[in-house]
Amino acid sequence: MPVKQTHALHVPGGRLYYELRGRGPTLLLIPGSNGDAGLFDAVADLLADRFTVITYDRRGFSRSTLDGPLEAGWSETHVGDARRLLKTVATGPSHVFGSSAGAVVGLALISQSPDLVTRLIAHEPPLAEVLPDASEWRAFFEEVYETYRRDGAGRAMQVFMTGIGADTLERPAGVDPELINRLSGNLDFFLRHEVRQAPGYRPDLKALDAQQARITMAGGRDSRQHFPYRPSTTLANRWGKRIVDFPGDHTGYWSQPVEFAAILANALTGPTT
Repeated sequence: MPVKQTHALHVPGGRLYYELRGRGPTLLLIPGSNGDAGLFDAVADLLADRFTVITYDRRGFSRSTLDGPLEAGWSETHVGDARRLLKTVATGPSHVFGSSAGAVVGLALISQSPDLVTRLIAHEPPLAEVLPDASEWRAFFEEVYETYRRDGAGRAMQVFMTGIGADTLERPAGVDPELINRLSGNLDFFLRHEVRQAPGYRPDLKALDAQQARITMAGGRDSRQHFPYRPSTTLANRWGKRIVDFPGDHTGYWSQPVEFAAILANALTGPTT
């Protein structure tokens, strides 16, 4: 088991909790709307013999605290935090893997600060705005938010998970109860500050076109018929590339970490597709 170091990075308006393990080229793992580094623990341990792995709780989630209200926009806040982490920890351009909302952050990062990123693997970014039926998805995520305001987090999450085809997500055996408590505690923040904002982000497609040689779009094998897979397909088709399929569904890195880590290592070190 690799040694894991825990750190805190003070940022304007908050504090980021992050973890370091391993040696070699830097690899930043950006979590999705679960927001918590803990879901990457097994994958990070498996990659630590080849990479210096950075995992972190995104701002407002789990152990990354806020000093006050969020003042900047969603993408500005989370891209700024990823940028600060890399400038603090890395000695040069870094590999980046992001899943779900974390993949949106990764795509925004490489479009705005391409000098910081060696290669990006974007796993199922919920970029509704790149889809031909964007208006329908915009209305759906607004419905989830209004359900939260009216009926609370539990009912809103039922609507959300069913609507995106993720109501049967796999979970590994023997999950740490502390992690489950943190994830449960993140639901209100997600529903208030991210359920509309991450899907509503409009990427700078021209900037991404300029970096597409260093971007790999990815998805879960079990997500192919559902919303999370579609934006990856749209961007891969735009660039004449194929999607790299990972095991499992939207959170395959958590439920099937051994195969997931092997495919991720190959995607980071092999040719882009």
